[in-house]
Amino acid sequence: MTRYETIQSLGDNFIKLMGKGLVPTHILDWKVYYEAYIREAEILTLHRGKRNKTRAACNVAENYKISERSMFNVIAFMEGC
Repeated sequence: MTRYETIQSLGDNFIKLMGKGLVPTHILDWKVYYEAYIREAEILTLHRGKRNKTRAACNVAENYKISERSMFNVIAFMEGC
C-alpha cells in the first residue's frame, strides 16, 4: 500500500489528523499535486497512446508554479511505502 493509498483510506480522518497537528499541512498540498499528476498522466495517455510520466510531472509543476524537482519528490513520496 502506497502512502497515497493510505491517505485516501483515511478519508475525512485525514483532515482531522491535520487539525490536531499529527499530519503536516503540506501533505495536503502534496496530495493535490499528486492527484493532478495522476489526471494529467491519464490525459496524456489518451492523447498520445502511451503514458508519459515525465511530461505529466512537468505540466503539473508548471501549473502549480513549483519546481520540477519538487514535483518528482512529491511523486516519489506518494508512491513510496
